[in-house]
Amino acid sequence: MSGLSRRPGLDPKALFAPLDDFHCLALAVSGGPDSLALLLLAAEYARATGTQERFVVYSVDHGLRPEAAAEVAFVLREAERLGIFARGLRWEGEKPATGISEAARHARYRLMAEAMQADGATALVTAHHLGDQAETVLMRLAHGSGIEGLRGMDMFSQVGDLTIIRPLLAVDPADLAAVVSRAGITPVTDPSNADLDYERVRWRQMLPQLATLGLDARRLGRFAERMGEAETALVSMTAEAMSLVTIAPGVEEASIDRQVLRAIPFAVAVRVVAKMLDLVGRGQKPHGLGAVEALTARLVREPVRSTLHGCLVRTSRGTIRVLREPGREAARKRRARQAPA
Repeated sequence: MSGLSRRPGLDPKALFAPLDDFHCLALAVSGGPDSLALLLLAAEYARATGTQERFVVYSVDHGLRPEAAAEVAFVLREAERLGIFARGLRWEGEKPATGISEAARHARYRLMAEAMQADGATALVTAHHLGDQAETVLMRLAHGSGIEGLRGMDMFSQVGDLTIIRPLLAVDPADLAAVVSRAGITPVTDPSNADLDYERVRWRQMLPQLATLGLDARRLGRFAERMGEAETALVSMTAEAMSLVTIAPGVEEASIDRQVLRAIPFAVAVRVVAKMLDLVGRGQKPHGLGAVEALTARLVREPVRSTLHGCLVRTSRGTIRVLREPGREAARKRRARQAPA
């Protein structure tokens, strides 16, 4: 591992020193090249700073492949060799027939969150890298995401009560593979990473072709950063615009002057309308961004009487009103009466 700190972008101190506020960090390590590089970089940083006790490694056997148990054992051996405490975790019980990838992700985070609570770890560090970020941006772009989605993955994020940190988001996966190669370790191979049934894999295989047109992973990563900066600005502008929204007692209704909605940038207006719907509808499962955009476009130009997100939306004398749908409210009260004490 000597010389790692001289490679641009792979200085362990630069990667892990910003995480010093977290007194104990959990590392998610599957045994693939990316997560093994994360382990090796963390181990070098821990040795240099005498902080091996700050790290704990978790490796999960999802019970989906017979090789997984041996892969977890391999990770535990490598972590022990590097002087870092490690635990293997297993997803037990029945597995769903569909949506297995998403279910496995939820199970993985749940298992690690439980282990972290027992071990006193305050954040989970993952090996998501520049290639993962590029794939995420492309997938979300294809699905019609707005700016919030196009910022890709954040370095710091929350999944429920779990804090997730991604210090390698700006690192090329080839540099991570080189870390593992120089250490003389052969990483495990997960066949799902080449399975074209997964959308992410199809985008991964498309990236080299896009790169020939100038749309490489680094440019997509920079695009995500710019979208993150735009998102920050929009959040601030939306908060200011929401101060002009009148909310009735009990949040039964929210209203705003149509001229105000016309005067603010359309992207902010869409967010204001979405927040009004969410507040009044009490978190009804929202429709896609396109539906809110279409509603907002109508609200600024014409009289409207429509429903969305469990709300009745209508204009009256220059005022846009969002009210809870009577049928939804009656059903909510009926459920509340029927709920056990």
